[in-house]
Amino acid sequence: MLSAPSMFNAPSASAAAPTQSAYIQPTLGHGLRIWWAYYWPTNLIAGVIVAFFQFWLRKLYEDVILSAHATVIAMRILPYATTYIVALFIIWYVLGKRFRHFRIALLPRAGATDAQPLRRTFKRTLRVWWTFSWRSALYLIIATFVATVSLGVLMGVLSAMGRAMAILVPLLESLLLSGAIGLFVIYSNILDEEFGDFRVVLLPRNSVPQALPTSTPATQDQAAV
Repeated sequence: MLSAPSMFNAPSASAAAPTQSAYIQPTLGHGLRIWWAYYWPTNLIAGVIVAFFQFWLRKLYEDVILSAHATVIAMRILPYATTYIVALFIIWYVLGKRFRHFRIALLPRAGATDAQPLRRTFKRTLRVWWTFSWRSALYLIIATFVATVSLGVLMGVLSAMGRAMAILVPLLESLLLSGAIGLFVIYSNILDEEFGDFRVVLLPRNSVPQALPTSTPATQDQAAV
């Protein structure tokens, strides 16, 4: 994440002043609100779509249109593919969302003289989505391995309590891990990070950063006269 410039590396006034006046330093609270705006609609929409297609996959299998092998593969791939596709559109929505006290904006990279917000295009959304997706997937693999090793005995005891627990425990573990990792990636790898020609920042809800006019010194001299 970007840090405040030091006294030995201060940016020029024309580049730094516009963003410093409106810029909001991301906190865990901001990350949590953004994560929730992404997490619940993604899982809700993806869950409905997955349930719909799983129903028809079973129907196709029962009607001997799909083989058992093809049905099993489709059932395994469907939740992941659906979630990632839905996530792309939800991230596009979140990047333009105005929260209660702040909003997300795409500004030029640090050091650019133009502080006007950039358009939320599909290409820029795709870059954010890709970073979020592959890092979340990588961290989830690592976290799942660690959790499986460290909590294996506890999960085995809980799962042995009944069939319902055997189904519920792995589901809760997956939801908790994916939720925690999603929050971590948004807070540490998305906010204040640079993606090509832009960076993702937080601004006050109704503010629009403006670049300092180049004629300011001349105006001040005229006022002094």
